[in-house]
Amino acid sequence: MRYKVWRSRSDNELHLIFTLRTRRAYPSGEGEDAFEALPVRIRNLGPWAGSKEGDIDGLRLPYRVLLAEQGFVVVHCHVSKLRLEAKGSAPVEKNKDCPDCGGSGQVAMHGGLRQKEGWRCRGRGWLPKR
Repeated sequence: MRYKVWRSRSDNELHLIFTLRTRRAYPSGEGEDAFEALPVRIRNLGPWAGSKEGDIDGLRLPYRVLLAEQGFVVVHCHVSKLRLEAKGSAPVEKNKDCPDCGGSGQVAMHGGLRQKEGWRCRGRGWLPKR
């Protein structure tokens, strides 16, 4: 499913997010029929100007929940502070081998004559500081 964001012309900080059921139902992409299905009080909040459109899966969780419950969301914030889409989190790094022991847990001592437990990782693997 997709969503459409419209901004009020009378109050620039008022945004309306609503769902477009399918692209086939609204071939123009504007979703006039979906807008007409909104409550009258919401439609009368002002003349609306079209804005962003995208996939619902990319929205932040609170907006997705409200769209699932009501079918629309009214947001009051400045355009520069409106963050609809969830940012992708940093990918999780896999455990790298310790630079001292190579993941074996043992490091050379006395020029390689003896082995001792690695002081950095104790054989668990190692993640560098970010």
